[in-house]
Amino acid sequence: MDVLLMEKKHFEQLKKEVDEKKLKEVLDDFKVTYAYDAVHVEGTNSITLDEAFTLEKVTSDSKISELEQKELLNHIKAFEMVIDAVEKKVPMSEDFIKDVHQQILEGIMPGGLYRQMNVGLRGSIHQPPDYVKVYDRMRRMMDYLDFEFKGSTIEKAAYIHLSISKIHPFLDGNGRLGRLMMNYYLMADGYLPISINDEIKEEYFDSLDQFKLEKSSKKLEDIIKRLLLKRYEEVNKELEA
Repeated sequence: MDVLLMEKKHFEQLKKEVDEKKLKEVLDDFKVTYAYDAVHVEGTNSITLDEAFTLEKVTSDSKISELEQKELLNHIKAFEMVIDAVEKKVPMSEDFIKDVHQQILEGIMPGGLYRQMNVGLRGSIHQPPDYVKVYDRMRRMMDYLDFEFKGSTIEKAAYIHLSISKIHPFLDGNGRLGRLMMNYYLMADGYLPISINDEIKEEYFDSLDQFKLEKSSKKLEDIIKRLLLKRYEEVNKELEA
């Protein structure tokens, strides 16, 4: 049995033994850390982690811009949407993807609408498809996931994130959306969600480029496995304390 599976099984056992309040605190703290990482890894949001844990609503009398506050709080809500969908067994679909995207950009710009213009990605060799092809590419992505995909959960999680990154279906928020959809598939199969942070962002961006240029998802799959193992080790340690 590999180490990741052992840690996953250990977590499932600890869940039955530990105080529910303690478990909830550990899992809720991750929501904030996850949102903090999400708005930092490819953006310029200036909120600190300490500030993220104290931010409860958008306010105009803060040194933090309202835009940055919205980005963080929106992402917490979007993550909670995904958690709720997994718990209620809401199937993955284009409508679900659009709904989550709308939450990511709520109060910032219109969300949940596929782009109606062509975009170029600065610093990337790959350029997203023409906007008129987005609808077809997203439909094909879902058909493949629903009817043809034969890989593991981790491979499926990597595939949807990488595909969204490559298609770039929305004008903004594609990276945040892709990571949320990645976690949807992980959580739907009983895994803990994971977060991509600044420490590994160069390796992470390399994994996106590998898929765009080579159609390989191996780098992201390796990152997911490593982050899952680290997450289980950390959570199990907290629950055992």
